[in-house]
Amino acid sequence: MSKGLGETIGPRILNSARTLFIEHGVENVNMHQIAKMAGIGQASLYRRYTEKGDICIDIVRNECQPFFNDVQAYLEGSAKLPVLDQLYEVIIRFVTFIEAKASWLCSVSRATSGYRPLQSPLYQWMRTTCRELLNKADQQGEIADVDIRYTTEILLAALHNIDFHTKDQEFSTQQVLTGLHRIFIQGLKQ
Repeated sequence: MSKGLGETIGPRILNSARTLFIEHGVENVNMHQIAKMAGIGQASLYRRYTEKGDICIDIVRNECQPFFNDVQAYLEGSAKLPVLDQLYEVIIRFVTFIEAKASWLCSVSRATSGYRPLQSPLYQWMRTTCRELLNKADQQGEIADVDIRYTTEILLAALHNIDFHTKDQEFSTQQVLTGLHRIFIQGLKQ
């Protein structure tokens, strides 16, 4: 196999899987269907991905990459703002992203083996970003005496339930954001 062909297999697999998942639902698609649609043999598929859940993880990463890039650009351009203000903007952007992609990301994430939503690429990224911002806020004296690791995990737990709060509990997005601001921004200020 030429190098160029090998480089195109990954995107073909992911695009084929994504299309099939949207058309039929993640749970109704198997590895054989993905290989067939991608136009590759099952052996080639299994050399790259041992199970459908591995494909799902890469799809989630790809779906999230524009969001990651957007937030990174924001953080680089807002370095002079108070760190807690930056954190709140990241939270706003995260909630907006989740609202737009929740049903798709949830169904893809659930198809991974050992489904643990707070361990998905999206939440791993958010965990790292929040910890970095909170550590920076601590270093700059914006917060004091805060268990940053635990605070980050509690914030992630609250963010993980955004769809439950807005759909099942009928809170508006603004109510959710106001509550998050009160607890995780105002509540942390020195």
